[in-house]
Amino acid sequence: PKKNIKPNPTKKIPAMKKLYFSALIMFSVTFSSMAQKEQIKTAQAELAKGNTQASLTILNEIEYLITNAKDDDKSDYYFAKAKTYTALADKKNEAPKNMALAVACYNELILNEVDSGNLKYAVQARESVRELKNVLDKSAIDDNNAQRFGDAANKMFYLYEMDKKDTLNLYNAASNYFNAKQYDLALKNFELLKNMKFSGNGMEYYATNKSTNQEELFVSAMNRDLGVKQGSHIKPRNVKAKSKKSDILKRIAYIYTVKGDVASAESNYKAIIAINPNDVETYMDLAYVKLDKKKEIADKIALLGTSAEDMKKYDELKIKKDEEVKVAVGYLEKALTLEPSNKDISKLLLNLYRSLDMTDKYEALKAKG
Repeated sequence: PKKNIKPNPTKKIPAMKKLYFSALIMFSVTFSSMAQKEQIKTAQAELAKGNTQASLTILNEIEYLITNAKDDDKSDYYFAKAKTYTALADKKNEAPKNMALAVACYNELILNEVDSGNLKYAVQARESVRELKNVLDKSAIDDNNAQRFGDAANKMFYLYEMDKKDTLNLYNAASNYFNAKQYDLALKNFELLKNMKFSGNGMEYYATNKSTNQEELFVSAMNRDLGVKQGSHIKPRNVKAKSKKSDILKRIAYIYTVKGDVASAESNYKAIIAINPNDVETYMDLAYVKLDKKKEIADKIALLGTSAEDMKKYDELKIKKDEEVKVAVGYLEKALTLEPSNKDISKLLLNLYRSLDMTDKYEALKAKG
């Protein structure tokens, strides 16, 4: 009978076989590189004919090959893809998104060319990035001025995607989502800014629009100066920006209030007080949050019957309700200390003192007029 011959893992591959395998690998790499070049040329041809979607499909199909491609092929690929995204944007096909994708391709191209030292398209790419940012920035400002807040927000968000170091664009996007009442998107971006510890400290750049005679805020000095140079704006001025931390927290708190998440709203209002202990408006907001809780408890009380069990629940709920009102009173008293002449605070306090049978405080406050 034939013996089973076990393979020997230490056995060397003959020299001829080594040469064969090496040649096979080299042929495969060369063939793959040639195929990439042909696909990129085909995509460029489709783009030249106006078939932008066909060009993008071809480029997407070979994307996985580009990591190991030659430097020249990488440059051609990213340049073609950036041009394709720009062409899609020119056709009003998700323009802000495609402009951001074009900028991402140009940035990848620049990065690769700087690393390799082979600067084939880098100069053109940098200029194209500037142009795309300026076009999108101007369009976002026009939307904002026309109160198309949702459109402005989307464009400002993609400006942030183009350059994540420019967090002011993220703040502007969140603010415009808020103004458009797109609260989920506003909250998402405001929370992101909060986690970044964004303050917005720096300079703000203003100029007056000659056609409307209204002063406008620009995202950067460069964009403002460009408007002045082109003659659309006059009277440029710079203003040192105030911290936007409190503003961000207030918007977050407001959105949580709208959503009925009273605990989260209260937490963010308290964070504002930690930053600015003399913020009268926030003490009032905190009081109203507590009064909202009081209303929730009162609604539960209204549903109770007259059974012994319900009467027991009534006593428990009434204690909770009065506790919420007492905390609200504390916030309002602090606000009145800071702003003694505020009649709205005084009036609300008088009503709450009366509801809690706090006669001494009621009489003392009423005597002040």
